[in-house]
Amino acid sequence: MQVPKSAAASSLAGCALLVLFAASIAPSSLALGSVFLLICAFGAWFVSTSFAVMLGLLLVAIYYLNGQLVDFSEAHIDQVLSLAFELGSSLTVILMLGVARAALEIEWKYARTDSLTGAHNRKAFFEALKGDGYRSKFATLIFADVDGLKLLNDSLGHEKGDEALRNFSATVRKSIRKNDLFARLGGDEFAILLEVRDAAAARLVANRLDVALNGGLENRGKLKCSLGVLILPDGSISIDAELRQADALMYEAKRNQAGLAIAVCNKGDLETLPSAETVATLPEATRLPRTPPARPAAAAAAARALARSDYRAAS
Repeated sequence: MQVPKSAAASSLAGCALLVLFAASIAPSSLALGSVFLLICAFGAWFVSTSFAVMLGLLLVAIYYLNGQLVDFSEAHIDQVLSLAFELGSSLTVILMLGVARAALEIEWKYARTDSLTGAHNRKAFFEALKGDGYRSKFATLIFADVDGLKLLNDSLGHEKGDEALRNFSATVRKSIRKNDLFARLGGDEFAILLEVRDAAAARLVANRLDVALNGGLENRGKLKCSLGVLILPDGSISIDAELRQADALMYEAKRNQAGLAIAVCNKGDLETLPSAETVATLPEATRLPRTPPARPAAAAAAARALARSDYRAAS
């Protein structure tokens, strides 16, 4: 469970003020330095190292102004050295905790990121759906499959296949919002989950993604993809069933060489696969037109185009 940094910072600052008040009325023999160190340590772990250091410096300054630190004008050298050692040790503990927290966050991120494409991996995708973030919200689930990847790997090598996947992921990220969920489920299969306003917005996003990935002169020689677009008016309720539906839509688009197939998931019915006829029976305002077939033998053509470009580069 992640604690919001703003909430953690406010709570720790409040605790520090309470301890300062307690220190002002407590006997001078009561040492509260360890309590302040504990507060700063929590700050380094739950907020940031800079926050913990600034909080510690503020506490030291308040202690000094209140005359609760060593009186440097009358203090013996041993007292000054002891204070310096305590402050230096506290700073070391704070910095070590900050470094450990940063390393843990990096490890957590890489454990949930696909190293090749930079997209979320399968684990991160399903973790993001455990909460209520996509429930009861109009959403769209897109299942994408890169066409011809195996042929490209077999004909030109896996380096070219990896490059094609990186290009695909970069194009997707440019076409969606930063907070949309984009994940590589495995191999050449990807999933995208977006919050949208209504069916018209879902259609706009799907068509924009199809054009970005499959249309335009800039995509000549690149692998195409098939998209299964499942609109979820009630949000994501059962992601496993919804992924199966979107996957089936993707295969429908692949069979028809249409780029994408779009359907709406009927409320409370996650087993029945929405078909093209289901879409055709929607009201005109939410009807989702299919992209016309435009890609016969796309995978083989892409492989040949890439081979020609390699030959020209080599010569």
